[in-house]
Amino acid sequence: MSFSFLPLWISALFFASFPETTPTTIAPAADIPWSVQKRLTWDDFAGNPAPENQHHALTSTNMEMKVKCENNKLKFKVEAVFNPKESWTRNKTSVLLLAHEQLHFDLTELHARLLRKRLAELPNACQRGAGDLNKYANEAFNNWHQEQDLYDQESRHGLNKEVQMEWIASVSLRLKQLEAYK
Repeated sequence: MSFSFLPLWISALFFASFPETTPTTIAPAADIPWSVQKRLTWDDFAGNPAPENQHHALTSTNMEMKVKCENNKLKFKVEAVFNPKESWTRNKTSVLLLAHEQLHFDLTELHARLLRKRLAELPNACQRGAGDLNKYANEAFNNWHQEQDLYDQESRHGLNKEVQMEWIASVSLRLKQLEAYK
């Protein structure tokens, strides 16, 4: 009933001179990209729990990002991904626990959409410079991490069923509102 994210090296997001047609990649290759059709199953959780971790499950997700400037236009791909090798569970029978873990993945997609929206609406992105663009990326990742933590706090890691259902409804609505950025 916990969330983790893969290390992210924002400083590698943009080259200082931001050369044309040179892509930069953040994060290792994704194992499972977020999709409306693909919902997590307990079989996706391939990692082993750390003995000192008292939670019942852990979902490891990340936002992978590729960016480049081409013909003075920012081209980007932001993808929410689930890492099976870092995700684990001690309880492969709980439907409620799986729903809680799925929402961690859904929250990652929500914040990926917010970042896609921000990048799509950014005027003169290629002229802004690496520092300015990194600032927007850092803000997006910080907001994502904070909301993941808030979700676990408010839902008590899924134990508060009423709050859990409120989070599911809220995230579902917000994903629909940002459907143009999926």
